[in-house]
Amino acid sequence: MADQWVENWEPANATKIMENILTAQNNKIDAVVASNDGTALGALQAMAAQGLAGKVPISGQDATAAGCKSIVEGGLTVTVFKDVRKLSPLAIQLAMDLVNGVKTGPVADLKMNNLSELTLNNKLTGQVPCDFLQVVQVDKNNVYDVVVKSGFQKYDDIYRDVPEEKRPPKI
Repeated sequence: MADQWVENWEPANATKIMENILTAQNNKIDAVVASNDGTALGALQAMAAQGLAGKVPISGQDATAAGCKSIVEGGLTVTVFKDVRKLSPLAIQLAMDLVNGVKTGPVADLKMNNLSELTLNNKLTGQVPCDFLQVVQVDKNNVYDVVVKSGFQKYDDIYRDVPEEKRPPKI
């Protein structure tokens, strides 16, 4: 297992790290789990140079247009979709409710979580109330229904290089 931090989450840095991992492992890797679509795409670039693109599962996060486009083209395997458009309204509602002493609605949904578990740092103690957005695994079978139909990404950004006969109907 190779556990690497990608400085600034830069795809070019992810490419270099993946090249080093592939060299050290003689191209024998089982999967790549990246922290976001950009670093996943950087790792994919190194894998493609070794003929591993589309053969080794690779995941990203954030359901970016580039990540989703790569999924429909057979590069990335999956991305994790968290509808960040819901973050600001939820944060504002929680702040207002907490200030006003409201005990129902989003405030009632807060669950206490250990800081050590949230941060993967066993040195941290204490708890913090959290409300997590739903996450959805997005792959080639549901990218249209989950990401495009919701308006999170545009149809043309994801399918522009896919042959017309292999695209879902544009609605």
